[in-house]
Amino acid sequence: MLEYLRSIFAERAASFEGSRCAGAEMEDKVRLGMALFLVSLGVLFVAGMVAYLLIRTGSAAAPPLGAVAMPAGLWLSTAILLAAGLTMFNVQRRARQGDIASLRTWLLVTFALSLAFVLVQVPSMSELMVAHRQALVQRFSGIYGLTVALIAIHALHVIGGLIPLTVLAWLAIRGRLGGEHELWVRSCGNYWHFLEGVWVVMFGVFLIVR
Repeated sequence: MLEYLRSIFAERAASFEGSRCAGAEMEDKVRLGMALFLVSLGVLFVAGMVAYLLIRTGSAAAPPLGAVAMPAGLWLSTAILLAAGLTMFNVQRRARQGDIASLRTWLLVTFALSLAFVLVQVPSMSELMVAHRQALVQRFSGIYGLTVALIAIHALHVIGGLIPLTVLAWLAIRGRLGGEHELWVRSCGNYWHFLEGVWVVMFGVFLIVR
């Protein structure tokens, strides 16, 4: 009987150890996948910014430096994205602490701010497109069009990030968000911080070399 109990205990322990190792392996895979994804996106945005700088400063058909106006809405969208970054930081911290109730609240606030960022970007891009058409009439290069393209690419990645954020927000509303979702919450947070950093750099370049 004693040997039987020992064998049962050993099987349970082996099963628990196996599940823990499988969970750790999955977490490592998610981290590696996210890191590779962010690196590839970083290369894309760096290439875009290099192209912008070369055209803006090296093209004879480019408008005079300082002539490219940035819509006021971009300042507002920047403030909104920075606020979303702060709330996402709180989401990640609550996930680490296991404070699910506060996590749900901060997650919903982050979702609302991220959606507001996209909505504010739309009229700003429309304003830039109007300036782009006017610049083409004046026979200037399509620097406005490139600016719109870079902003649109960033906005599309924000929209893409809204998909997992929407799922997490829905789970939060339904009361189904728990500790088992911590890895996905942290991964989503890292993605948002990356987009936040990319936008700050992009907008800074647009302001300095305009």
